[in-house]
Amino acid sequence: MTLLSYESQFEEIAAAEQGDGWLSACERDGRFLIPTQQFVEALGEFLRGLDAGPVLEVCAGSGELADAIRTTGVPVVATDTDPPPDSAVVRAAAEEALRRYRPVLVLGSFVPIDAGVDRLVLGFPSVRHYVVLGARIGGLFGSGDLWRNPGWIAEPLEPITRWMLTRHDAWIDRRTTLRCGETWNLRRGSLPPARDASVTRDRTSCCHGTLEDESSQ
Repeated sequence: MTLLSYESQFEEIAAAEQGDGWLSACERDGRFLIPTQQFVEALGEFLRGLDAGPVLEVCAGSGELADAIRTTGVPVVATDTDPPPDSAVVRAAAEEALRRYRPVLVLGSFVPIDAGVDRLVLGFPSVRHYVVLGARIGGLFGSGDLWRNPGWIAEPLEPITRWMLTRHDAWIDRRTTLRCGETWNLRRGSLPPARDASVTRDRTSCCHGTLEDESSQ
C-alpha cells in the first residue's frame, strides 16, 4: 500500500480547491480521513505503545485506514455494517463486533454521531482504550456519549493530530490551511497512561479548527 507524504497531499488539496472544492472531491470518493505516511506512522506507533493486542476498528468503511495501519505491523480487524463487496472488511455492526472479538482496544474513525456506537464501545466490559478520529465542526467533536462517562479519561493525541488531514479541512494558500481533524484516546480511569507520556498534553478547550502555516511543520 502506497501512502502519500503529508506534504505531497497538499498538492492534491490545492488542485481540488481549484475545481469543485476539496470537500466535494472527498464526498465523491467517499473519504473522511486521508491517511498520509506520517499520520499512519504516528498512529501505528501509539497503538503499539498501548500493548493492548489486536485493534478492532468499528465503522471501518472500505478498510483503507485498517490496511494502512497494518503496514506498521499493528494487527487490525476492520468491521462495518455494510462494507464494500470487494473489501476484506468483516460485515458486522458495532455491537456484534464487540461481542465477537471482545477487544481491549477499539478504533473509531469518523463514527456516525447518531448511531450509538460510542456508547456501545465505552460500555463494553473488555474495552480499555477507545481511540477516536474525527473533526471538530462548529466547536463540537464527536457524539455527546464520548464525554459523558466519568469512568473514562480523554487524552488528546497531539503528535497524531498534527499529521491529520480530513475532508473538513480548508486550503487557504500554499502555506496555510484550516485543519479540523483531531485524535483522542479514551481510556478507563484505572489504567496508567500510554508508555510514551509525550504523546499527550493537557488541553482544556479547542477552537473550531487549527489555522497553521505549513512552513512550521
